Amino acid sequence: MDRSLRAGAAVLRRTCARASTSAWTSAWTPTASTPAAAVANAAAGRAGANPNPIFSPAGWGFAASRARGLHGSAPGFMDERFTPVLETPEMDAEYEKLAEEIRRSPKKRQRFLLLEALRGTRLKPLIAASHELLKEEDAYKPRALKTRVIDVNRTCKVTKGGGLMNFTALVVVGNGDGVVGFATGKGKDVAMAVEKAYSRASRSLVYVERFENSTIFHEQQAKHCKTKIKLMPARAGSGLRCNQIVESICEMAGISDISAKVIGSHHPHNTVRACFEALERIKSPADVAAARGATVYRI
Repeated sequence: MDRSLRAGAAVLRRTCARASTSAWTSAWTPTASTPAAAVANAAAGRAGANPNPIFSPAGWGFAASRARGLHGSAPGFMDERFTPVLETPEMDAEYEKLAEEIRRSPKKRQRFLLLEALRGTRLKPLIAASHELLKEEDAYKPRALKTRVIDVNRTCKVTKGGGLMNFTALVVVGNGDGVVGFATGKGKDVAMAVEKAYSRASRSLVYVERFENSTIFHEQQAKHCKTKIKLMPARAGSGLRCNQIVESICEMAGISDISAKVIGSHHPHNTVRACFEALERIKSPADVAAARGATVYRI
């Protein structure tokens, strides 16, 4: 495959990405930026009419897409289910930078850069940023539940283009009155990871039985992997005598007096899961009476 055909393939990729769909409707009419026209331009480039179509920005870019009706004028697609990806000046600048780099690079480097252009690797951050801006257009809604971040883990994937950072956040939420939950979330930054974790934790809440709204009814043990936890009730005014992770969970659940012991691994994820297993196993006298078919007085 010579250079002109590779250029035509790159134009084809950009056209498909702009349409953001894998199916073309019958009402769609071929234009200068259609796949068929891209292949025809590539073939014409081989004959000498247009040697390098990807390096001539007249047929693509922000101004060209506006002329084709992708930025507010006549729609290019009759079917409303297919919403095109609108190009921005930032995307045009990135493609111009990539085209200049391809022009000045050796052949082996050109193959790698053309493959990046076909995959749209360099445009993914720009598209993701535009989607995040669309999500932030809505008014800010305050959180209905209290949030406590237990642990944030950072990972780095080393690639040819550099390291890709990713964060995982472990969050505990609650209303301070017996309702509590936890979840993990991943994101490109800490704020995004915490927001995803809060959204997931808000959909997986549990209710914790409390004695006089301050402590638990009875002693309870639980184990998760290599972590074993033991929860014990305490007198009123004793406070939270436990480590920081269990203390955060108890504060979110509205427990003010408790004594806890963590045995074995103190990994944050294992500790949180073991603590929630212990809290979910706690039963009130009313629950025990209902299970036995008796009254609380007999229990």
